[in-house]
Amino acid sequence: MKLVYKQATIVMAVLFALSAQAAAPVSDLSGGGGVALSGNNGAIMPTGSLEDRVALLERTLNARLRLQAELQQQVDSLQGEVSELRGQLEQQTYQMEQSQERQRQLYQELDKVANSQPAPATPAAGAAPAAVANYSANLDENQAYDAAVNMVLKDKNYDKAIPAFEGFIKQYPSSGYVPNAHYWLGQLLFNKGDRTGAAAQFSTVANKFSKSPKRADALLKLGMLAQLDGKKAEAKTFYEQVIKGYPNTSPAQLAKQSLSKL
Repeated sequence: MKLVYKQATIVMAVLFALSAQAAAPVSDLSGGGGVALSGNNGAIMPTGSLEDRVALLERTLNARLRLQAELQQQVDSLQGEVSELRGQLEQQTYQMEQSQERQRQLYQELDKVANSQPAPATPAAGAAPAAVANYSANLDENQAYDAAVNMVLKDKNYDKAIPAFEGFIKQYPSSGYVPNAHYWLGQLLFNKGDRTGAAAQFSTVANKFSKSPKRADALLKLGMLAQLDGKKAEAKTFYEQVIKGYPNTSPAQLAKQSLSKL
């Protein structure tokens, strides 16, 4: 906005210079006649022959017309720059509003996932039963995990939640909360636009924690990420894994809906 004000000030200065130039007396130094000031208002009175006076007036008029044309070009150029800046500002405002809306939708999903109590997954024949992580007997471990979760659900401090979950995984690598921490990180990184980082977190849940109750959701999110990247065959594989490995579950229903749209 300061740049817009500065350019507007320049426009006003140019217009002032134009009006001042139009009122200033002009003298011709090339010979062939001169000018003299007379009258109460200081008007220009050419002297010499009629032809000299006409030529002088023509030169004066042409000079003023050239000056006005140059000043008008400068004004038009400055107005164009102001219009361009206004367009850029409107575009940035729109992009910010869209980003805020995407964040709002994702955070609603995070709240729903964290506060819900999903039914245990029904694995396919031969698949290992899902294991639900029990509350740890280590109070420090519990407090560290709860603090990271509360940064998302209570404090809404999503930027600090990312290093909190990363620190938890590093400090308690054997914790039963680690699969959930990876899943939270996947959600938060996706919200920041880091699809590669999000996919890495979801892949960790799907490949290293086969008994985690979050594995079905992680596979579903991997399918969605692949679909967003235009990798339809890869997305189909993930969706089919969810449908086959976790039938009659909410992730399986969502996978069927997404699969039908490929």
